[in-house]
Amino acid sequence: TWSKVYLKCENLQNTGSFKIRGVATQFAAAMGQLTAEDLQMVTMSAGNYGKSYAYAANSLGLSATVLMPDTAPANRAEMLQSFGLQVERMPSAQLMDGVNRHEAEGKVFMHPFDDINLIAGHGSLGMEILKDVPEVDAIVVCCGGGGLLAGVATAVKLFKPNCKVFGVEPETACSMQKSLEEGEAVKMPSAKSVAAGLAPPFAGVNAFKHVSKYCDGVVTVTENEIKDAAKAAFSNGLVVEPSGAAALAAFMTNKIEKIEDDQTLVIVLTGGNVSPQELQNLF
Repeated sequence: TWSKVYLKCENLQNTGSFKIRGVATQFAAAMGQLTAEDLQMVTMSAGNYGKSYAYAANSLGLSATVLMPDTAPANRAEMLQSFGLQVERMPSAQLMDGVNRHEAEGKVFMHPFDDINLIAGHGSLGMEILKDVPEVDAIVVCCGGGGLLAGVATAVKLFKPNCKVFGVEPETACSMQKSLEEGEAVKMPSAKSVAAGLAPPFAGVNAFKHVSKYCDGVVTVTENEIKDAAKAAFSNGLVVEPSGAAALAAFMTNKIEKIEDDQTLVIVLTGGNVSPQELQNLF
C-alpha cells in the first residue's frame, strides 16, 4: 500500500474542471498578438473545454464561436449560448472543415487539447502539486487527447525528475498508449467510452511529443472500473464525472506500480461536470 494518498480536486476548479488552466494561457497568448476588438476565436468542443473557453471569452468580452458535434446533448449548446457564444452543431466528421471555414474568415482556432500554450497552462497543475505535496513520489493523471498529461509530466520532470507521472486511459479509447507503442501520434476513430472526455479520435501530436519524453507510462481501465471509481467518489462526497475518475480507477484496481514502500501518491480528479441524470445512469 501507499503510505499517503492525496486527491488533487480539479472537479472543484472554476468551471468544474482543469481546462480553465490551459484556456487562460491560450487566451493570454492570443491577446498578446491581437487586440480584444480584433480577436475572434473558434474552437470545437461539446465538453469541459467548451465551458472554460466560454467562461473566459465572456469574462474578457471576446467574440467566440464553438462548433460541436450534433450528437452532443442539447443542454450543452444552451449552456454555452448562455455565456453569449455562437454555437454551431454539425456531424463530428465535419468539425475540422468547419474550423477551416472560420479560419478562412480570419478567426483564430483554439485547439481544445493539442495547443502548445494550452499544454503549458496545464503544467501549472503539476507545479501546484509539487508545491503542496513536495514529498510526492508519483502522480496519476487521466488522459484523453493528452494535453493535461503532457503539461503535468513536463512541469513535474523539469522540477522533480525522480517523481513518476502516469497517464490513465479507457481500454476502449487508448490512443496515447497505442501512440507510445507505435512511436507516433495515432488516430483511433473507433474510440468510445462512458468517459466521453477521454475518447477523442486521435492523440495530440504536441501532447504525444511531451508524453513520450516525460511520462513514465500509460495504463488502461475498463468501463466498469471507471464507473466504480465515479461511484466511490460520490459515496465519499465528491461529484466526479466518469472522465475525471479514470486515475482514481487505476489506483483502486492496483494498476499504478509502486517502486518501494512508504511512498506518496497524488491522484488527479480532473472534472465534475456531470448531470444528475448521467450520475444516475452510473448507479
